[in-house]
Amino acid sequence: MNTVWLICQEPVHIGGADSSSRGNNNPIFRVSDRTPAIPGSSLRGALRESASNNSNFKQEVDHWFGGETDSISPGSISLGWGWPVWWPVHVLGYGNWWVSCPGWLNRLQQLSGKEPIALDSSQIYITEDSLDKQTVYLRWLRLNNVKYSNLALPAPAEVPSNRRLIVPDESINLLVDMGLVRQPRVSLLDEPDDKGSLVKNLFAVEGIPPGAIFMTSWTTRKNAEISRWNEFFLAEHHLGGLWSVGYGRIMIAQIQEG
Repeated sequence: MNTVWLICQEPVHIGGADSSSRGNNNPIFRVSDRTPAIPGSSLRGALRESASNNSNFKQEVDHWFGGETDSISPGSISLGWGWPVWWPVHVLGYGNWWVSCPGWLNRLQQLSGKEPIALDSSQIYITEDSLDKQTVYLRWLRLNNVKYSNLALPAPAEVPSNRRLIVPDESINLLVDMGLVRQPRVSLLDEPDDKGSLVKNLFAVEGIPPGAIFMTSWTTRKNAEISRWNEFFLAEHHLGGLWSVGYGRIMIAQIQEG
């Protein structure tokens, strides 16, 4: 199994299964414990479309992803789900902190075939040594007596080494909600209604924030020929909906050892 970074360059919106029942709120996809995730089918569909629209890789589509529905055949590439590893929370005047938790980090370790990282699940860790045993504020959230850590934490270059926080697993969803992109959107009528209004519907869309770091995995069928896969895969792609308003740009990058 090969693990790679999936780095959000812009907000990313993959709608939740319950979006149609959430009234004026269009949430991102989450699993049952509220962890944001990228379904493998969403990633596979986006990559298939990207390859199909690229003259350099169009001939590889059926080989990598399998035949279309009228000619079903297995593809050579198996793609896993995308799981969060680092989540940015913006603090006005101070920029982003990237937050993770032992569960997120050790899922990456497990899927990468590595030993778990030794973290106290009740402790809040920080990678800025000047803040050891200090109080840190993330917007309205007060983090008391944070502990400096110099543990080697897996992260791409986009996550500054001195701007990382590790919180307990049970606290991470509060930080996820804090970091989400929320954008109000409006649907307009062609003509004013009987009250003179052109507004048909006002609703809100959630997005995974730019700077969020996910990991995903891929593997191949035995003896499959995939010599051009990394050339295509390790690049910029678009994922999810709302492309026309600037959502969905991601970068897939190799996880560097060490």
